[in-house]
Amino acid sequence: MRFNYIVVILISVCLLISTKNIQAQAKLCRSSQGLIHRSFWNRWTGYLCYHYDKRVKFKYNYTIIPYDSSYIPVTFINNKTDFFWYDFRNETSLNYIRPSYKSDTIFEKWKTCAQEASNCCDYSMTSENINPSDEYPCPAIWDDWSCFSPAKAGSVSKILCPDLTFSSEIRECELQAQKECFRNGTWKSKTDYGPCSVPAVLKTRHRFHIIVLSVAAVLSAPAVAIFYSFRAFRLQLRFILHRNLILVIIIKNLLVVITKEMVIMEALTSDGDDTILNGNSVTCRVLAFFENVAKNGVFAAMFLDGFDLHRSIVRPFADAMSSRFVYCAFFVLSCCPALIWALLRGLHQGEFCWVVDNTGDQWVTDAFRLTILTVNFVLLVDIIRVIVLKLRHDSVSQQTKTTLRVTLFLVPLFGVHIVITVNRNMVPDNTCDSMDVYYFATYLIEGLQGVLVAFLFCYINKEVHHEIMNAWRKTVICLQQKLDAKSERTTSATIVESMTCY
Repeated sequence: MRFNYIVVILISVCLLISTKNIQAQAKLCRSSQGLIHRSFWNRWTGYLCYHYDKRVKFKYNYTIIPYDSSYIPVTFINNKTDFFWYDFRNETSLNYIRPSYKSDTIFEKWKTCAQEASNCCDYSMTSENINPSDEYPCPAIWDDWSCFSPAKAGSVSKILCPDLTFSSEIRECELQAQKECFRNGTWKSKTDYGPCSVPAVLKTRHRFHIIVLSVAAVLSAPAVAIFYSFRAFRLQLRFILHRNLILVIIIKNLLVVITKEMVIMEALTSDGDDTILNGNSVTCRVLAFFENVAKNGVFAAMFLDGFDLHRSIVRPFADAMSSRFVYCAFFVLSCCPALIWALLRGLHQGEFCWVVDNTGDQWVTDAFRLTILTVNFVLLVDIIRVIVLKLRHDSVSQQTKTTLRVTLFLVPLFGVHIVITVNRNMVPDNTCDSMDVYYFATYLIEGLQGVLVAFLFCYINKEVHHEIMNAWRKTVICLQQKLDAKSERTTSATIVESMTCY
């Protein structure tokens, strides 16, 4: 009896498997080539995913041959004595197709496309929806890259852009392809994948960044000129630190603009692969290194400025830092993390002009900058503690109070854009509009740094106003004296001023 039960179960399983195989062979799915039997579906759709992808090192020629009472696309090999078809589940096919792609990333995207085509046939298509109906005259279809559900006449179907339209492993943002169902109830032959163009999105963001940094550099440059023009500012360590901070921000802005304009924008606007970014030349890698040095320099200058403020308030009788020490510390803090980063990039054979962090080495400089922000925060807490104690005894000068307010404002500002960049997941969704807001805000905050430093430490600084007014007054007196050189009336004041003029 037990043996009979086992036999019945085995027979039932075999019948079930046979029934499924028969159904699979009988099932039809619709592609851009028409209705195709399920048994040949993977070979056709794998070919379609491959045929329309241009990111290959070389492309195989194909031939349509009769096969098992149907036709399939194949590629002949070994002097046409053998062939392979484009089935993502066939290891022989994969071994031939993989080398033809420019990278394993793109090859994996082809496999994903083929897998999605298989899923489209199995789970999205039925014997009813693959044929036109009164309500949905445009039937379910695989358009070579994407699966579209049945649509009503005169409508436009939108779906997320398939992975095959992106070159990077990670989607930059959610874009949508669209396919039109005409009023006569037929699909438009070609799907509009134009909206899937990531370069168009990236170009807008980078162009905005370039404009912001350029305007910021122009607005900040007069502050550096003012600090260099007056001897009083060239001798005081406090103004030297302010000047260096503004100057390194301007240099950083200019290097970022050069990199984006000459390397990134050139890659985004080029139709081919012969770009500076893909070339990965020594020149562009050196540019990336110095850009990294300048970015570190911004944080190094901010740290030195904060350290000097801490000394002047917490230890007012301690010796001030010498100019030599300031420049040595600035050089070490700016260059050492960048040198370690460049060494790792070289050892890991970093590509794309070291602009794209495809080796995961950016943590070196990010860790340094976060450390600087942490140290500055600790110094500020100590400064606040001392200021509170001094306020109780009313022993804080107006200059100290002003400097404290400025520094309290600036140090958090220098951490905001890093916090935003690190916490990219704070964006509520992955739509391109939301990501644009995220990047525009980040770029704007970064660009405002130099401008705010220039305004707070120079343009609205009363000491700077006093020096400029004195210089203006002396210039006016000198001009008046030259124009009135024939006049014999002079005063002691004008004599002093004339001595200054000459």
